[in-house]
Amino acid sequence: MAKQPRNISNDSDSTYSHVLKYTGLFGGVQGLTMLVSLVRNKISSELLGPSGLALVSLFNNVIRLSNQASNLGISFSAVKSVAELSEQADSYKQAEIVSTVRLWSVVTGLAGMLFMLALCNVISYLTFETSQFSWVIAALSPVVAMMAVQTGEIAILKGLKKLKSVALVSVFGAIFVLAVCAPMYFVWGVNGIVPALIASNIAYMIVTLYFSNRAMPWSISFFSKDSYVNGFPIIKLGVGYIIAGIFGEGAEYAIRNLILHYGILADVGLYNSGYMLAVTYAGMVFVAIEADFFPRLSAANNSAVKSNAIVNQQIEVCLLLIAPTLIAFVIAMPYILPLLFAAKFTGAVPMAICAMGYMFFKALTLPAAYLPLAKGDSKVYMLTELIYDVFIAIAIPQAYRLWGLEGTGWALTIAGAFDFFMIHIAYRHLYGFRFDLSKSGIYLAQGALLAIAIYTSFLANICIKWVVGIAVFLVSLFVTFHILKKKADVMNMLSSKFRKK
Repeated sequence: MAKQPRNISNDSDSTYSHVLKYTGLFGGVQGLTMLVSLVRNKISSELLGPSGLALVSLFNNVIRLSNQASNLGISFSAVKSVAELSEQADSYKQAEIVSTVRLWSVVTGLAGMLFMLALCNVISYLTFETSQFSWVIAALSPVVAMMAVQTGEIAILKGLKKLKSVALVSVFGAIFVLAVCAPMYFVWGVNGIVPALIASNIAYMIVTLYFSNRAMPWSISFFSKDSYVNGFPIIKLGVGYIIAGIFGEGAEYAIRNLILHYGILADVGLYNSGYMLAVTYAGMVFVAIEADFFPRLSAANNSAVKSNAIVNQQIEVCLLLIAPTLIAFVIAMPYILPLLFAAKFTGAVPMAICAMGYMFFKALTLPAAYLPLAKGDSKVYMLTELIYDVFIAIAIPQAYRLWGLEGTGWALTIAGAFDFFMIHIAYRHLYGFRFDLSKSGIYLAQGALLAIAIYTSFLANICIKWVVGIAVFLVSLFVTFHILKKKADVMNMLSSKFRKK
């Protein structure tokens, strides 16, 4: 790796502290949200069972895919557009861009709703191989419009740097969703899935609008030509991101449907619960990527040296934070998965353990994956995402067909390794990105510790499982704490937090 200029080197400690601070902030918020989500999933799994959760998963896939196909990337591109003007003192331009974002959010949301409504028969047949769910798809179509409004308002809050409000929306939104869904599942069971999805999205949208309206009072004009015209640059920026999102949702949609084709509906529910625990919950370390890391990377996109430094610092912090977390998940997985869902979900335990390698590779890949977006190179971003999504859409169902649910976990890990090599090789050639090989010893050590934990988790001897598992966890935690203590002065950061309290 090229030698860094003195000014970057001198700022490295403060940069590590900055990365750790915002990763901790959003990770803590995500932890609270996750706790509420875990309670909701526990209640849902007890009341609905694997087949009921599979239906929730499939319906949510349909909704997200329709939303991705229609929102034109506003949820992502609007953050940058609003943030650029929020730095200026011109309150009129700020209000104008916010009004434009809101207008396009509503318009694209309505378009997505009509799209889903018009194709309800086709979507039902593609998803369930029958048209009898057409009325369900039609009933859920307003949720697409609500999601467009929600994501647009969250983008405005991020652009205005109202990160506390973003955090509060996440926490209170999760609480209200739990408060709405649990009674409906208890009273109506599986028949309560559709009204629960609609009512919970209404609740989440109300929470979002409350906080965003406090930051910038609601103002929108459906008949303003300027508002439509001003939205074109935002849409142009977001098209690549949203097409990549469609690829991702399409791949997840294909995976779940092929598992259903090769197996049974309950296995879709087991796969979804294992994926949720291994990928969604373990991935809370990454929640600061878009809110804090992406704007910093965008500001430095004209300098390969600065971009390399920012990406490699983010990779190091993400990997160090997530490695002990993954080992802890592996050790406790046989106990926490049935506890958080239900005893009938224990079949997902091997799959979730095997998928932990995917999250390890994701920590090494995700920060670098934002390089083309920071440089406005949406075509490269779309191409790499498409290649990856095609890979998992083929690999995971085939692994399920050959080796069952455990095979899907290994397929996810292989997909993570494939994505890592593809991204780093391609972006080295295209953008001059250099992976910091001086840290490879740390990464290999943490990877080896995780591999040992995964291997011992499949041994029959419970004593060996716990002794080895706890040992590798403590070693991983020590390595993480020791390195971050040197680079970010963790002790002072923690003590200052307690002093404030």
